[in-house]
Amino acid sequence: MYSKVLTLAAVAAASFVFSGCGSNSSVADKETNILGIVKIEKEAYSPVKTTTIPVSTDELYTRYDYSGNKYTFLWGLITIKDY
Repeated sequence: MYSKVLTLAAVAAASFVFSGCGSNSSVADKETNILGIVKIEKEAYSPVKTTTIPVSTDELYTRYDYSGNKYTFLWGLITIKDY
């Protein structure tokens, strides 16, 4: 009985973890989302939303070679932009 429940729980957990994986390689190369807690967008020079706390890498340290990446934490609460 416990092995069936454990197996069902393991399959459910695996489906939640791997449900964000897609086969479209062009989108997968540009964006990574880890359960909404961390979202990484490569070469995303888009403006930051007004409902987030924006932080630029210039405010954290001196940087000369910008990558254009945008890191969003906690479902959009904090956004770190590198452009």
